[in-house]
Amino acid sequence: MQNRLQWSRILVIPLLFCSSAAAQELPIEQEVARLSTLRAEDSTYAMLFDRVGEPRELYEKYMEAVPRVAEDWRRRQSELSKLTDLGATKTLAILPLIDWHVANEGLRGESGVAYLVKTDDATILFDVGRNSKEEHPSPLLQNMQQVGVNIRDIDLIVISHPHGDHTGGGKWARASTFSLTDHQIDLGELKAFTPVPMEYPGIEVEWSEHPTVIAPGVATTGVINNYCFFMGEISEQALVVNVEGKGVVVIVGCGHQTLKKIVDRTEALVDSPLYGMVGGLHYPVIKCRNIDIQRYVATWKLPGEFLSIEEVQGNIDYLRQRDVGVVGLSPHDSCDASIEAFKQTFGATYRDIVVGEEIVIPGSNPR
Repeated sequence: MQNRLQWSRILVIPLLFCSSAAAQELPIEQEVARLSTLRAEDSTYAMLFDRVGEPRELYEKYMEAVPRVAEDWRRRQSELSKLTDLGATKTLAILPLIDWHVANEGLRGESGVAYLVKTDDATILFDVGRNSKEEHPSPLLQNMQQVGVNIRDIDLIVISHPHGDHTGGGKWARASTFSLTDHQIDLGELKAFTPVPMEYPGIEVEWSEHPTVIAPGVATTGVINNYCFFMGEISEQALVVNVEGKGVVVIVGCGHQTLKKIVDRTEALVDSPLYGMVGGLHYPVIKCRNIDIQRYVATWKLPGEFLSIEEVQGNIDYLRQRDVGVVGLSPHDSCDASIEAFKQTFGATYRDIVVGEEIVIPGSNPR
């Protein structure tokens, strides 16, 4: 009911804008008053409003953005063409290099993402972690050394979205770039694919706004936009990998796009069935680790409305309808309760995402 009320508010207010000035102002004034009360009574909301902006300003931006983002999604979906030249890989391996949990004490965990994605023809670094202490070598480089991965082994870099826990730090994201450590090291002849225009010294960086085949059997989904009240508009892409005889595995950075849109985009792009989904999906339901602040800022809900485990289960059910063969949920942005819900639903299909533990998906004859 709370969810329906929220969206009824979003749908009703634009209609009221067509009536008298007094009627136009009433719903906005009520909502601004509610947000101002939250600011006064909740220290986390007080901190967020102080840092990001005033309730009225943020609410008006949000109300303008929600229908615009929805229309952008409809337009992009209607303009899609099938990736007829995608091809396939016989084997897919996903090696977490940065995430919260680690396989042993020699590896570094942090609230960020970096996965090494290996197919028959390409080795792709998907995101580059957080490096919150601005160290050199960064946790990413330290972990790469521990598991025997050299930068020269990598063919391509893909950035899921321009947030600091995926670009090597907030300062790099704000500068429209990324970094693997505390300075931008020589990456040789690598090529990068980013969801917004970015640059990196000495290499080619392609803005993959639209779905793009980047290697045999591997493509980006193209950008899917969403809008968070405090974080603003987020442009995010994921990887789709077509595993021969199995289907498509989607590798996700944070899932700001929402699981349903990721699934719908993938099914619109490829004829192969959806076989799996691995990565971050932003399900911060309960307090744990670094998750509490994400409950406030990292969902599509208005302030005061938190994600519920029932809503997470609804997303799980949407994915379960596809009879997937592998699922892994990143602990960097989802709480333990959400991870447990995924484990309970998918059973032996579920894979823990742990730095240093490779998830291997071999091709086979169709199931």
